[in-house]
Amino acid sequence: MSSIPGKSPVLIKPVYDVGFYGHDVTVPLSMLSGSTVTLVPSTSIFVQVLEDGKVPIDEIPMVVTDSDEMEMVHAGNDTDFDTTWKWVPDMAASMYKFTANFAIGMNISAYTSGNFKISSVQVIVTQTKGTYSEVLINKLIDPGMANMTSATSQIALINLDTQTAKKVFDKSITIQIKVNTTAGSGTYQCGIIPLYCYVSAHTPKIWTTSAIIMHLHGSLDHAFPVFRNEDAENLLDRSGIGI
Repeated sequence: MSSIPGKSPVLIKPVYDVGFYGHDVTVPLSMLSGSTVTLVPSTSIFVQVLEDGKVPIDEIPMVVTDSDEMEMVHAGNDTDFDTTWKWVPDMAASMYKFTANFAIGMNISAYTSGNFKISSVQVIVTQTKGTYSEVLINKLIDPGMANMTSATSQIALINLDTQTAKKVFDKSITIQIKVNTTAGSGTYQCGIIPLYCYVSAHTPKIWTTSAIIMHLHGSLDHAFPVFRNEDAENLLDRSGIGI
């Protein structure tokens, strides 16, 4: 198509690929250092906690092995796990879904008397910048654990899958996981298990990593300028037209 000198034709806006719009951001919950203790799945008590009683299906990394050891990271003896991760976005976005898949463990290394168990797990997601702070998600989860009355360990598999429809600005997102335990007389460790399995038996089984997945739709004001054109004429871009 030829152009008249001094003028340009009306341009057709390119179609924005939805594959470039919605994006899953994975925040691994494994960037930790500290004390560790080895848990043995085949001799541990497993409880799986499902949001709304449904098994979540997400795109998560998996590996199959018959290993019978898991490493738990904790803050020291007789200290409940309470850690906050920080994620800094590079642009404003809308969060439509938040998924948390992780494993919390409690190990009794020396038992004297009384009851031990993981009482609750709290997940708090907050966006902050300066004095601004807004809680996006605050879930208190009861894993329904039975009391332990000997030197053993229990593992809570947390699967939190929830829709949020929240605006995420160019502000820091913090993810806090806080564990409350019941403790008798003895010594215990409580922490997160970065790499964990779903089945306790010493057989080939699926393992995955403790992680947070946020499904974000980036704000279009960050995209190519043509998508900021608020002209009511659908698909028409007159920015290159000469007079």
